[in-house]
Amino acid sequence: KLDVMSGPLLSYIIPVYNAEPYIERCVRSLMEQSYENIEYIFVDDCCKDNSMEVLRRTIDDYSERKASVRIISHSVGRGSATSRNDGLDAAEGEYIMFADSDDYVDSDYVESMVRKAEDGKYDIVYSDFYESYADGDRLIRQDYGTQPTGCICSMLSRAMHGSTCNKSFRRKFLLHAGQRFVDGADLFEDVGWNVRLMACNPHIGYISKAFYHYVKYNSSSIIASMTDNAYSRMRCRQRMRNVEVACHYLSDKGFMHGALRRAAHIWMLMAKNDLITSDDYSLKRWMVAFPEADDAIWHCRQITLNFKLLLTWLHFRCISLYHLQKRLTGR
Repeated sequence: KLDVMSGPLLSYIIPVYNAEPYIERCVRSLMEQSYENIEYIFVDDCCKDNSMEVLRRTIDDYSERKASVRIISHSVGRGSATSRNDGLDAAEGEYIMFADSDDYVDSDYVESMVRKAEDGKYDIVYSDFYESYADGDRLIRQDYGTQPTGCICSMLSRAMHGSTCNKSFRRKFLLHAGQRFVDGADLFEDVGWNVRLMACNPHIGYISKAFYHYVKYNSSSIIASMTDNAYSRMRCRQRMRNVEVACHYLSDKGFMHGALRRAAHIWMLMAKNDLITSDDYSLKRWMVAFPEADDAIWHCRQITLNFKLLLTWLHFRCISLYHLQKRLTGR
């Protein structure tokens, strides 16, 4: 039976960057866990707001937890991937969990995840989660089985949440797997990492309950801020780097065949589609990126018939026909 007072140590890693309006709620939800044996590792990625002041002030309210808190500070912004790696390097727990500093969790989250991992000797445990909007929560079910190949396919198709935040990880398994977040590639860094971990044949457990609240109304979050064109192109390159590393790893481990290969090619296609803007240079970049993924154009259910035709013209290097179709269809 799990002892919540003296059970195995869990390391909770929380990268922090400009989350001032949300971080107090996040920290309180972590400090008020029913499970006692937690070390908290906050990684300050050179915040430009008052997030760290709010963090320290909130921690002061939990004197019984204060000795279990570590803060790692970057002198320059290094990104979420490096922040996660620094947290992993500092972690000493038998288990690892992650949170984003604008999200929050239910009080029995850690206890439930550790109990499940201990009972089943699982390397990775995942659970349902909530998408939290200004007008309420939406429950997102996540029952995609416990076989690594099935979980990989589900993550590649974006059915299974690729985030680290609704999962726990056995640290011994992580050390044996030897997988790192890709430094400098801060978009979809978590799904790329999780795909690679699933390819290391973990023992996987699932909890049919939601604990984690994934906040969708933070206008300053990385995903929400991807409206500026130059910034979007940079983030697209980072996403493609994570996709590239994960797919190369799947290939090296012998996974790139059958249904998983098809799912991987669709994943690659959707990543490189973000390259496309109104200029011909972006179209030429699409042509040379992940050419093996072009065989997924007519199998991809996530794009329209019109867009499939446009991509087919690009595949055959027919930019003039691409523009002609754009003019005729008006989109």
